[in-house]
Amino acid sequence: MARSDSFLSTISAKKPRPDGKPSLTVKERFSALKNLPEFLRLIWQTSPALTLGNVGLRLLRAALPVAMLYIGQLILDTVVQLSRQPATERALTPVLTLVALEFGLAILSDALGRGVALLDSLLGDLFANQTSVRLMQHAAELDLDQFEDSAFYDKLERARR
Repeated sequence: MARSDSFLSTISAKKPRPDGKPSLTVKERFSALKNLPEFLRLIWQTSPALTLGNVGLRLLRAALPVAMLYIGQLILDTVVQLSRQPATERALTPVLTLVALEFGLAILSDALGRGVALLDSLLGDLFANQTSVRLMQHAAELDLDQFEDSAFYDKLERARR
């Protein structure tokens, strides 16, 4: 019995966290979504061009599987249509064109994935830099007494990380 409990605890979605804190509930996870609009506003302020590029590439990449499925359907329809024709009248050019198009879409999907990863990296670095600058500007406006307060200084250090 103990062995099955340990097995179930290793595959459970509610595994205890390594730091000993209790797992987050579904309500707590959804309540974190209230911070999303503010986060997206900060990302937009970091670089509107990179943000638009990232969203555009993601939307284009999301549409590619549907296009690939459609091309696959066209390939199958063309093969079925060719199988009904006499052997002397069969032309493979339409099938090979569609296969080449599907191959091109697969390459485009990989290239778009790399582009998204690049834009994510650039936007993340710019966001980290901008956040650090904003934090330093705010710290420059504070009084020395506030830095002597250990609780405040700990919060400032956590925000810097």
